[in-house]
Amino acid sequence: MEKAILRNCYNKNMQANYRRALEEAQKVIKNNFITQPPIIAEQIARNYGLNVKYCVFKPQHMDIAGFVDSKGEIIVNSAESNVRKNFTIAHELGHYLLGHLSDPDYDVLYRQPIGNIPNTPLEQEANCFAANLLVPENLLKDCISRFPFATNQQLANLFGVSVDVIGYRRHDLGI
Repeated sequence: MEKAILRNCYNKNMQANYRRALEEAQKVIKNNFITQPPIIAEQIARNYGLNVKYCVFKPQHMDIAGFVDSKGEIIVNSAESNVRKNFTIAHELGHYLLGHLSDPDYDVLYRQPIGNIPNTPLEQEANCFAANLLVPENLLKDCISRFPFATNQQLANLFGVSVDVIGYRRHDLGI
């Protein structure tokens, strides 16, 4: 496994391009014929030629959920929950498809607690991509219309994501 190098790479002049991240996620959904949850990010990553490896991270790197290495492999912290692994793979796939790996600002960063805004535009874009890939607006709205009393936990179970991801998606979409 490659050594994780950590640095603050925020460029104050750069802003996250959420529209591009959303459009890329929608393109992946269309190209992979995704019509219902759950969306398994590992299968999609493999469709794009990426291998996913699960590794035990050293104690000093346990705050890293995953990263894409120089060989184009997604390395995932095997200690994470299944829903966290799914989001991590989708997030790293976002970095790959959005072209972040060639960006000088791309680097392995420590995960921040849920609710914290990622500290770089690249991380914000990858999170936006992952959320839109794993919980597409049309599928979430369809589930809520069919099951109006479904809890966030039930929706999270259906989509294979955390309750927090569902909460953020509902908030972002105003539903």
